[in-house]
Amino acid sequence: VTATTDYVFLLSEYEVFGSISYANANEKSKQAQYAYYSAGNSKVKYNHSATSTAVAWWLRSPRASSSSYFVFVLSVGTVSNSYASSSRGVAPGFCV
Repeated sequence: VTATTDYVFLLSEYEVFGSISYANANEKSKQAQYAYYSAGNSKVKYNHSATSTAVAWWLRSPRASSSSYFVFVLSVGTVSNSYASSSRGVAPGFCV
């Protein structure tokens, strides 16, 4: 795990869920869950051109046991993982 300063970024599994299901367990020692998600707000994101359609979205966390998989959020707001070549949406974080 390497510290960086990014101004627009994808969130990690731990920053969204506050736990690790698929990512490297060391993520939690260097990160914190964002208050927005720890407050119980929804993890469901919607299609920009069909705003009533929930979509799956990528996280930046690679799956710890496979270098070709990354972690993502299912359209129902739960965590999963899939091949990095799979098509998913993105919901970037940013610094204000």
